Amino acid sequence: MTEYTLSRQSLDTITDVEMAFGTTKLLPPYGVVPKPFKHGNGYTRLIDCLFSGQPLPGGEILFRQGFEDPAAPAALNRVVIAHLRSYEPKHEHKIAGLGYLVSLVCELNLS
Repeated sequence: MTEYTLSRQSLDTITDVEMAFGTTKLLPPYGVVPKPFKHGNGYTRLIDCLFSGQPLPGGEILFRQGFEDPAAPAALNRVVIAHLRSYEPKHEHKIAGLGYLVSLVCELNLS
């Protein structure tokens, strides 16, 4: 199994072109996404809401160590939006992979 790591600097690599047309460059390979994300959890529920334009679940987002700087929320937002706009991965990979990616950056305390 391949390892997947993400740094704070990685979040800043999304270009305006990728925002417009989508990308998969930070999407974890499906094989490294843990099973709870493939079966659905709070992180994938959040991504599903963003994908479908549904109201977001209530709760709190706490950025993990190394990702807690003031620019991180906007950078993570760009990452998620750019990846949701991509037509390349299968829907299941996109939702599970983005849920996993978000879990590496922050902790969700959903209500």
